[in-house]
Amino acid sequence: MGLTYFDTKEELLHFLLQLTEKQLDKVVEWRHTADAITLLQASHTAGWSVAQCLAHLNAYSDYYLRSFQEGMSINEKFLQNHSIKSTWLGKLAIKSMHPETGKSKFKAMKGYIPDSELPALDVLDRFITHQKSLLEILRLARDYQLNQIKIPISIAKFLSLRLGDALYFLIIHQERHILQAERNLRK
Repeated sequence: MGLTYFDTKEELLHFLLQLTEKQLDKVVEWRHTADAITLLQASHTAGWSVAQCLAHLNAYSDYYLRSFQEGMSINEKFLQNHSIKSTWLGKLAIKSMHPETGKSKFKAMKGYIPDSELPALDVLDRFITHQKSLLEILRLARDYQLNQIKIPISIAKFLSLRLGDALYFLIIHQERHILQAERNLRK
C-alpha cells in the first residue's frame, strides 16, 4: 500500500472505509484467537505489546472521533462529490505516519504513552468499538465538504487539519501501529 493522495471526496472515503474495515477485521480476529498474555507480551525489540499499540490508538480515537463529530455537527451538509485539497501540514502528517514513507520512529507524546499493565481484552474491545464509530463517521462524511471542516490536532490544538486530512492521518496512524502489533504476534 503506497502513499496515495486522492482527487475526490468519494475516492478518499472509499479508500479509508476499506482500510478501516480491514483494521477492524484484523483486531476482531485477534480478539477471538489471542489470549491476554500474548497481547501483553512486549516486542522482542523492547517495543510496545499488541495491547499497548491499541491502547495508544484508543487514546487518539478518544480525541479525534469526538472532534470529527463536533466538526461535522457545526457545518452544513454538502452532498456533492468534490476535489480534495491537502494542506502542506496535512501532507506532512500523513507522510510521516505512513508505514512506507514515515520510517522515523516517534516518541509518543505525554498522554499517549500506554501503560505496560493493561486489561488487554478490554483494550481490544474498546478499539473495536472505536472502529465501528469511525466507520459511521466515514459514512456520514460523504455528506460534508471535507476541505471546509477544520479539526484541531491533538498535540497542538492551535494547529488544525482539514477533515479529509485528519481522517486520513488517523487511519494511516492506526495502520502503522496495527502492523507493529502484528509483527509482535508473528514472533
